[in-house]
Amino acid sequence: TVAWTRNAPPPGKLIVVKMVDVSATQFKFEPAAIVATAGDTIRFEQTGAMPHNVDFREVPATSKLGEAKTGPFLAAAGEKYDLVIDGRFGAGLHNFTCTPHEALGMKGTLTVKK
Repeated sequence: TVAWTRNAPPPGKLIVVKMVDVSATQFKFEPAAIVATAGDTIRFEQTGAMPHNVDFREVPATSKLGEAKTGPFLAAAGEKYDLVIDGRFGAGLHNFTCTPHEALGMKGTLTVKK
């Protein structure tokens, strides 16, 4: 007899977003516009020396981010923060920023497609 197994669905894609120190007064997310679907993982990766985080400021009414609303500060180059797009994220546009560098233009958008 042959035992049949059902393969697990492939994991979602990995989307890498670099936190970049362009200069002493300019910082950015690269890319700044992200499109993801349920099951995808967004990896925020620190590339510079200034501490950065991810703080979701405006989200769809169907999003209930809880602890995922504000990510940890990444202070050293190479540190990573993985965020899985799951049931907490409703479909639509999610605006995020780096808390200490928002005034310096460190902002981005996450569009969640269902």
